[in-house]
Amino acid sequence: MSKFTLAVLIVALVAATALGQGSAPTLRIVTEDPNLPSELFYGNIKVKPTRLRPGTNTPITINDADFFVSQHYVDFFGRFPDQGGLGYWTNEISSCVGSPTPCSIIGRKVGVSAAFFIENEFQQSGYFVYKLFKGTLDRLPTYAEFKPDRRTIMSSSSIATGKTALAAAFVQRPAFVQKYQNATTRDTFVDAIIATVQQTSGVSLAGQRNALLSQYDSGGRAAVISAVAEDASFSTAEYNRAFVAMQYWGYLNRDFDQGGYQFWLDVVNNRVTNNYRAMVCAFITSREYQERFGSSIFYTNSDCANIN
Repeated sequence: MSKFTLAVLIVALVAATALGQGSAPTLRIVTEDPNLPSELFYGNIKVKPTRLRPGTNTPITINDADFFVSQHYVDFFGRFPDQGGLGYWTNEISSCVGSPTPCSIIGRKVGVSAAFFIENEFQQSGYFVYKLFKGTLDRLPTYAEFKPDRRTIMSSSSIATGKTALAAAFVQRPAFVQKYQNATTRDTFVDAIIATVQQTSGVSLAGQRNALLSQYDSGGRAAVISAVAEDASFSTAEYNRAFVAMQYWGYLNRDFDQGGYQFWLDVVNNRVTNNYRAMVCAFITSREYQERFGSSIFYTNSDCANIN
C-alpha cells in the first residue's frame, strides 16, 4: 500500500446553514476504482484535501518528488506504485539536489514524466485502448471512455488477460456493431478494418491481410482488432497523436480542446529535437495541473525555458 494512502486528509467544510441559507450540502466520497484514491465532494464541488506526511504536520504537495511520481502511477498506469519503481523515479528527481553536474529539478521532472508514456506498461495498456478506438472506430476515445477501458486491462490478472477481455467486450459495443454491421464474413470484416486503419492513419495493412484472416479464424473479430492495435506500423503512425492526447487525459484528467491539441501536435511533429520535453513541461507547470492538488503554484511555464 502506498504511504500516501495513509496520509491524513483535512477537509475544511463551510456550513451553508448560516443566515437561513438552508441545509448544508452533503459530503460525498466517490470511489471509481477501489484500488485508487477516492475523491471527496461537498455537494457538487470537488474538495482538494490537504495531505500530511504520517506523524507530522508537513504537507505533501505535487512539488514533492515522491508524490509527483506516485501520482504519475495513478494517472498513467491506473495503479499505485510498486516500492521499487517509486524509489527509482523519485531518486531520479531528488538526486539533482547536490549533484556534481549541473541539472534542474524541473528538467528531471520532465524526463521522468515523459518516461511514463514511453514505459511498456502504458504502451500495453493506455496506448492499446487508444489504438482500439482509432483503428476500428476512426476516432479517439473520450476521457470518460479511456479510463474504464484502461481499468479493465490493469485490474485483470495480467495485462495480456486484460487486453483480451477488453477486445472481446469492444466488438460487442453498439458503435462497433453498427459500423461493421455489413461486414458479415471473415473477408469482408478484415477488409473493412484494413480500410478503417488506412483512412484514420494512412497506414496500409494490405500486406497483413492473410495474417489478419488467420487471426479471425483463431479468435474472431476480437483477435483481429487486437492484432491491428499491436501492429508496429500503426503504432508508429499514431504515436505522437496519442502522446498529445495523453497530456490531457493524464495531467488534466479531461478531454482536450481541439485548438490546444492541434497546437501541441504541431509542436511535437514539426519542431526541434526533444520538442516533446517542451510540451510535457508546459503541462506539468500549468496552473490547471498544479491546482488539481491544491492552491499552491510552484512552477510557471517560464520555468521551462532552459530545461534541455
